[in-house]
Amino acid sequence: MKGRVLPWLLAVVAMALPARGLDLKQRSESGTKQFVVYSPDIRLRQRAASFADDLKADMLQLLGESDSWKMPIVLTLQRASTADGAQPQPTVRLVATPAGSKIEIDVKIGDDPAAVNLQKLLLRGLLMEYAYRGVPIKAGASVVEAPWWVLEGLIEIERRREAGVDADLFRRLVETNHLPPLEGFLLENPEALGPTALAVDRALAMCLLQMLVEQPGGHAAVARLVRAWPQSNGDVMALLAKEFPALAGNPQTLQKWWTVNLGRYAAADRYRGLTFEDTDKALGQLLQIEFVVNKAGDKHTFDVADYAQFMKLPSSRATIASRHEEILELSTRSNALMRPVVVDYEQIFSLLARGKKRGIRDRFASAEKYRSFALRRISDIADYLNWFEGTQMKSRSETFNSYLKTANELSDQDRKQKGPIGEYLDELEQEF
Repeated sequence: MKGRVLPWLLAVVAMALPARGLDLKQRSESGTKQFVVYSPDIRLRQRAASFADDLKADMLQLLGESDSWKMPIVLTLQRASTADGAQPQPTVRLVATPAGSKIEIDVKIGDDPAAVNLQKLLLRGLLMEYAYRGVPIKAGASVVEAPWWVLEGLIEIERRREAGVDADLFRRLVETNHLPPLEGFLLENPEALGPTALAVDRALAMCLLQMLVEQPGGHAAVARLVRAWPQSNGDVMALLAKEFPALAGNPQTLQKWWTVNLGRYAAADRYRGLTFEDTDKALGQLLQIEFVVNKAGDKHTFDVADYAQFMKLPSSRATIASRHEEILELSTRSNALMRPVVVDYEQIFSLLARGKKRGIRDRFASAEKYRSFALRRISDIADYLNWFEGTQMKSRSETFNSYLKTANELSDQDRKQKGPIGEYLDELEQEF
């Protein structure tokens, strides 16, 4: 919930924030005392401070660390002035002062408050503080931020705690074999490639980061990697080999395990099962079987109900046995309403695989009778719900909003043009 509330609050409060100098008395501290938030709006200050503490707790959990921060993180939230432009860029920097080092995050909220990715800014500051904790910093010295894939992986892990894993995305990557070489992937700049590429790279980064922390001692190893990164000269593969010798001893091994982990995420939604329509579609495909019909290797596709024709073929037993295994696999994912049909066909394939044909015709009739009945009832239910929502409900689900908008636009346009559609709509209005 925290990831959705704060952007909304930024948008609401941005309209009320004055575009003037900040009053240093308008400040709030987070519960852990590490974050100091300046803003004219007390609700925004308190919510941002709480949000920052939550993010830090999640980051420390991933690194296997306790809260022993050394540098405060100062967050300033202001309304942008006309001189700043429509959406000024926020800044995250490490500042050395006579009193000690601190992290400063300055955010000016412009015309598009949703463009302020406060989660990312705070995580950048947190990782910077962790990497330079206890390291003497001179004024004006350059600072190296955490590897992009650690930052984006953390963001995606946070997001997936609420939304769940997008198994379809990983499945498409695995099926199309569009997986980039790991070394090149770790060195790229995904933000320069656009939002679509960033979304894909963020998911891949999450997969890699999750794989690393799941290794023996993985949390501590990732923590050491983050601390060592500023002195690594950007040699990410050497750093991975040092902290994960069993996994990253050579690039081929690491690439292999990364690919295997992607396959795991691709299958993350298997437990959900199929919809009624998807189950019927999958079953229909399994009921069509291709056989080799002669020595020349010619093939012909039969419906399973035509068993009397294909059971005489030499390859029939082996082909039916293989299809029986596929039916069994479908039964584990099938929709509950379709499961009786799938079970009936599983038994039919089991009998045919053993060469038994007695009573098969009746089994076919029974299975298809229930299948047709279920399909008809599901269609009737869908029609009724659509009718009920369209005519009886006081509140609408908004499912048909885009359709109604298009219909209204067509109606207005065609009435002006007075074509056949416009005349037809006029007749409908008079009738109803």
